[in-house]
Amino acid sequence: MATLIGTGISTKLDSFAAGKEAALSAYYQIGRNDPGIAITFISTIFDQELVLQGIRSIIKDAKLIGCSSAGSISTYGPKRYSVAVFIISSDSIEFTCGMGLEISKNSRLAGHQASKQASDPAHKPKQVYMLFSDSFSGNSTNILRGAQETLGTSFPIIGGGACNTECIKKTYQYIGSEIKTDSVTGVLFSGDIKLGMGQSSGWQPIGKPHKITKAKSNIIKEIDKKIAVELYEEYFEKPFEQFQQERICKLGISYPVGLRWPGDSKKYLTRVPLKTEDSGSLVMNGDVREGQDISLMIGDKEAVLESAKEAAMEAMSNIKGYKIKFAAIFSDIARLLLLRKDAYKEIDVIKEIIGKNTPILGCYTFGEYASFDTSESKGQSHFNNQSISIALFSEGPWMPI
Repeated sequence: MATLIGTGISTKLDSFAAGKEAALSAYYQIGRNDPGIAITFISTIFDQELVLQGIRSIIKDAKLIGCSSAGSISTYGPKRYSVAVFIISSDSIEFTCGMGLEISKNSRLAGHQASKQASDPAHKPKQVYMLFSDSFSGNSTNILRGAQETLGTSFPIIGGGACNTECIKKTYQYIGSEIKTDSVTGVLFSGDIKLGMGQSSGWQPIGKPHKITKAKSNIIKEIDKKIAVELYEEYFEKPFEQFQQERICKLGISYPVGLRWPGDSKKYLTRVPLKTEDSGSLVMNGDVREGQDISLMIGDKEAVLESAKEAAMEAMSNIKGYKIKFAAIFSDIARLLLLRKDAYKEIDVIKEIIGKNTPILGCYTFGEYASFDTSESKGQSHFNNQSISIALFSEGPWMPI
């Protein structure tokens, strides 16, 4: 049997019917073989419980994991307001799942708990970990650190933050038949797998560079020895009170803070401010450090499409000589909001490189987990915003492609 991939997408308005239709389509595509894992992404316009019931009416007790999303990504392209079910059936890949709760209280512990629960010592060799977290609470960098405590700092990790149609409301994470919030779920892939990963952004710095002069964990207190929020006040000519009323997160998705990558003035990790504190500090969704050089960042359509090409080519270079079985793609919500009706172009660019008929599973996320620079960091994964991360999966021996 080897590995079979089933893809089901539904846009039916009835929540139960949408879940059932998506699951049924995916199930028939794998020839009704036993599902090894069902990975699902559900728009928040649907009743989450009813969708899951619809999915379960088809795949019964099969392992399931996933999160809410602003839209699904598949071989058919991007689809907003959808239910997506991806089923992987394999006799060479094993899947073990885990969940960590209350990331707002202790993000690192939650990340550790999920990866520990997924790490069954009987399943070897472990190959890649896919995780989905609530990025609107807690510190996503610490979630990743918690996972790396179990798996190792250079272990391949991919995934992203659960998202929704308005980007700042409640998100959901799924495992089995459970629907949680403020949590992280993950699935560990073990077995005969070859992996190629790529990541890129396309966001560029605007204006002069700045320096973080006071910070702690994921909170920027001062920039250039000024109250942190003044960076946004000066650029957008809005008073502090307006940022509090309108939620700075909405603005930050399009205009994040870029942290300059050490030793390379052209590379940045980006962070989105989740909220402003009364003191004017910026609460980011990932770690920052005092003394870091930063810039305000802006996206450009052509640069974003070029970055998708770069990520796909990087992933291909890392799996050269192996036939691709399927791909996982996680694209930031900022990219969807920037490209809008041209979002399909991003997926088409990738398909030109990885193969037009390669099965794709994925969704739009609020922040992505991926190896940021395999040449410099030996494959160590980082949390980043505004990026696209791609993992290509192969199995079996080397063959010319």
